[in-house]
Amino acid sequence: MIQNQVINYLLNTKDSSLIILNNLDKRYFSDYINEWLFIDNHFKTYGNIPDKETFIAHFNDFELVNVEENPSYLISELFKDYQKKQLVKAFNNVAQNLNDGSLDKALDEFKYSYDNISRAGISLQCVDILKDTSRYDDYVERTKDHDKYFIKTGFKELDDIIGGWDREEELATIIARPGVGKSWLLIKFAVAAVEQGLKVGLYSGEMSEKKVGYRFDTLVQHVANGSLVHGNVDAKIDYTNYINDLSERFEGSLKVLTPAMINGPAGVRVLRAFIEKEKLDILFIDQHSLLEDDNHAKNPVEKAANISKDLKNLQVVKKIPIIAVSQMNRTKNDDGSDLINLTQISQADRIGQDSTCVIGIDRDKKDRDLMRLHLVKLRDNGEVGKCLSYITNLNLGKFIFVPEEEKTKTENIENEKYESQDVNEEEF
Repeated sequence: MIQNQVINYLLNTKDSSLIILNNLDKRYFSDYINEWLFIDNHFKTYGNIPDKETFIAHFNDFELVNVEENPSYLISELFKDYQKKQLVKAFNNVAQNLNDGSLDKALDEFKYSYDNISRAGISLQCVDILKDTSRYDDYVERTKDHDKYFIKTGFKELDDIIGGWDREEELATIIARPGVGKSWLLIKFAVAAVEQGLKVGLYSGEMSEKKVGYRFDTLVQHVANGSLVHGNVDAKIDYTNYINDLSERFEGSLKVLTPAMINGPAGVRVLRAFIEKEKLDILFIDQHSLLEDDNHAKNPVEKAANISKDLKNLQVVKKIPIIAVSQMNRTKNDDGSDLINLTQISQADRIGQDSTCVIGIDRDKKDRDLMRLHLVKLRDNGEVGKCLSYITNLNLGKFIFVPEEEKTKTENIENEKYESQDVNEEEF
């Protein structure tokens, strides 16, 4: 029925944009394949949809009807019709392969069908922003209820600059070298989301759910992480009291997914299932290099680019913030210090291109407790290059902001201290 309606709509309106903007082809007209091929060939040859009279002269049994449905509805139903037919075909092929004992063929058929069906058709509509001023209403709403549109990061100073994670259009990347504290920072962001009552997901490609849990507890309760990991009995009383009250403490949740739970590293398809099954409000990923490429590229750069592209598409489709960790290359500045810019993201330039926000992390060489957050890329803000400094005690899960003026004083004191040490060494 829907295939008939779409053909009638084309004949009634002669609107070829329905074909062009939605990439319509013979796949979607299996019940009217000859009729569609005639319309498509006429359009390609003469540049327009044929008249009803021309069409009926070739297909006198075709039922002409008046279609008044919105074209968006027609396209949506046409795509659903196609997907249903493809699903039936795919399930039959998978079942046949399983009956034949061909598990690998069944899996290949399932993967191919999933890709084919999920990518079927794109309903395209443009908006005249000179006439459609609904964005003003959106702006007014943002002034009234900021938390409706943004999720706090857990760092007030960062929120003051970026506003928080955009609830619908955020794909942020945290970059740093190994051992700097990327995972700690990611879980700190996750804690803040939980404290806001959100359903939070975290894919941990390396740490077990227990290790993630211990870090969460440290960041929330400031109980020494070393005591938890090493089983120090001195922390037992405080930790027991905290655990007993934990379920009543937060309205939000933190669901952790690890490779051990799915018999191997997750690809973006698995992350999508994770989002949908748990109805997540935000997803954290630790980290890019520990994800599987669903397209099975062998080249590391191509693999990373595929994963980044798929993550971007996932964010657009699911409309929730996705915050991921990525490694940095080992390139240095001329003075020996670390470079922190988009070109230093390990494996693929595409990661930086796809990201709405990139935050680089490093440690002060003289004071390893001083963590610096470099705002490398901000899609919606002009303060790129700004640096936020925090005195950290990761064992106790503490981050203390160091204002710019205080940081200058600290640096002067440290310089004097190191200069004094140099003099003393020379004297001896």
